[in-house]
Amino acid sequence: MSTSLGATEYSRGRLLYKGAEADVVLGKWQGLDAVFKVRKPLTYRLRVLDETIRRQRTVREAEMIHLAKRADVPSPFIYNVDVPAATIVMEFVRGDRVKDLVPSLTTSQLDRVFSEFGMAAAKLHGSGIMHGDLTTANVVRRDSVLVFIDFGLAVRTNRLEDHAVDLRLIKETLVGAHSDASARALEALYRGYGSVAGQARTRAVLKQLQSIERRGRYARVT
Repeated sequence: MSTSLGATEYSRGRLLYKGAEADVVLGKWQGLDAVFKVRKPLTYRLRVLDETIRRQRTVREAEMIHLAKRADVPSPFIYNVDVPAATIVMEFVRGDRVKDLVPSLTTSQLDRVFSEFGMAAAKLHGSGIMHGDLTTANVVRRDSVLVFIDFGLAVRTNRLEDHAVDLRLIKETLVGAHSDASARALEALYRGYGSVAGQARTRAVLKQLQSIERRGRYARVT
């Protein structure tokens, strides 16, 4: 991994997203359009602890993107990882977020998109990866291919609970943001998931998903 940003131009770039722990900026890398994910210093943490956390999370995210590719799940190409600066420079994925596409999709297109979504999720889980932020905002359709982005919360895990949490998040997103299409989209997503994970594993994950939902429903707020 490189320890220098080199010829970066992100300081003159356009801010795409300002998060609690990272800024995402569109800039240039060696003449290419690139996204710079910069984990900012957080002053409320001890400096040494903050630097350690930001570096560890930067390395982990880069690793998760690499592992996603090995699992045959399209994700951005990484151009550079600057560990001391807690910055990842990666490909700018041009396309439409699934979040923005859903309202205009026909029923057959909806089935295809979410079947492919489910297949990709199953590939991640089958490779021991929990995405951690599996929403329609973090999947971009480029030339009819779904590209998964933002692996900042991804972790290595084979726990059934963790994989069910991924599915819970996409379900909540669909029901909350795409209510008219949610039932059909979820059916297609589970069908795609099952075609990769197998019926036994899919039943187990969905059973765990139901358990998580029951816990949420009956949890007391104090």
